[in-house]
Amino acid sequence: MKVALVHYHLQPGGVTRVIENTVSAWKINGNGPEDYVILSGRNYPERKLQNVRVVEGLDYMDLSDATDPLILKERMEEAARSVLGKLPDVWHIHNHSLGKNSGLSGAVAELAKSGARLLLQPHDFAEDGRPQNFRNLGEARALLYPTAGQIHYAALNRRDQSFLQSTLDDFNSPVHLLANAIPQQPASNPREIQRYFPELPENLILYPVRAVRRKNLGELALLSATHPEFHFANSLGPTNPAFRSIYQNWIEYTQHHQLSLTYGLGEQTDASFPEMVNHAQAIVNVSVAEGFGLGFLEPWTFGKCLVGRNIPEITSDFSELGVHLDNLYNELWVDSSLVDQESLKHAISAALGSAYQDYQRELPADAVNVATESILNEQGVKFGSLNEDLQKQVIAEVQSSKQETESIRKQAKLQILNEPNIQKNQAAVAENFSLPAYGAKVYQIYRNLLESQTEKVTYANSEKMLEQFLSPERLNLLRS
Repeated sequence: MKVALVHYHLQPGGVTRVIENTVSAWKINGNGPEDYVILSGRNYPERKLQNVRVVEGLDYMDLSDATDPLILKERMEEAARSVLGKLPDVWHIHNHSLGKNSGLSGAVAELAKSGARLLLQPHDFAEDGRPQNFRNLGEARALLYPTAGQIHYAALNRRDQSFLQSTLDDFNSPVHLLANAIPQQPASNPREIQRYFPELPENLILYPVRAVRRKNLGELALLSATHPEFHFANSLGPTNPAFRSIYQNWIEYTQHHQLSLTYGLGEQTDASFPEMVNHAQAIVNVSVAEGFGLGFLEPWTFGKCLVGRNIPEITSDFSELGVHLDNLYNELWVDSSLVDQESLKHAISAALGSAYQDYQRELPADAVNVATESILNEQGVKFGSLNEDLQKQVIAEVQSSKQETESIRKQAKLQILNEPNIQKNQAAVAENFSLPAYGAKVYQIYRNLLESQTEKVTYANSEKMLEQFLSPERLNLLRS
């Protein structure tokens, strides 16, 4: 079996790490393809990967600059032959539908027409809050999801698997669940770390993420306001200039309200990421949207308990594999009297109107009511769905109310699990998400793909995917 792995680039980041882990897993297992080639639109800056070929026109490109799909297909085939000596038995293509290059989306459609066996693995979706990417697909949108017995898909989580299956309904392309690998982490002595890095806070609850809007920094402030026995911190500040002013406002807010909270702790210490994690009493998540869900698995590899917010549509399959997250909460509800409801409804209406306009779709007549009822109902208001201004209003009210503080503490249930339960989750992650386990899953999918019957290619209605993501009840003001 000979395989081509394809991505726009191999710069440091999530998909590049996935490709590196895939190749590493094959080497560890001694059970992988006979040969492989990696096609990229840019030079690879590291040395971990071999057999890399740069293909002109494969990198990110605007719609007006995109290479003709037939030409790009031919270049990809030529580059693959230069290493493999023949066309690949399997094309494993990452993020073809993301809208970063309509030429690749079209080239995938051309490969499909030629009868190639394809494994298409979306990590992110143009339909999920990326309207500019969606528009950048142009006419390729109609060909975005080819389907036939010899075309399989791989999804990172149950939600993506479900959305793909619904989009491909009544077609024959299987959708495999293929969660990313989680390498095991070395343990360190917390006392030694404290000695070398005294600037690290005691009783630290660490949120090991870079500051972006969907990471919900306001909820970290809410937890800090209601749990003064801990010091909360996230690890890194933003790189997106558009978010920097919001981030700075949170820093000023926490200082003004004297919260035991540090934003950007990793930029205020020489301690490494593993050293900060090992020093922490626990790891916290408050993100409202994730792709794979690394943050729900990686803490256990360090032997650390995870506390905070769950995202069930991302983590539902983890519990089936023995990673129990029952100690997490799904939502933090606050009393509706703490929120200016007119401001909330105005924000919801504006956000929905903007989202549908960005995707050039008509706003459903009941969309505002549906979205409002999903955020504001008889249970109260979902704190994690509010924008930053409304979140700040709520935190100030909660701080001045013993009753509201106790309500948040009861819902958040920030209890650090005992060592036996931590070890059970650690073992489950090691068994199901290790590099060897990942490599075996990928190779088995390839084998299934090779055994699949060749059929005539058709194309699923890509509008179904957009409808699933662009849904009023999924509205979150932190993603608007």
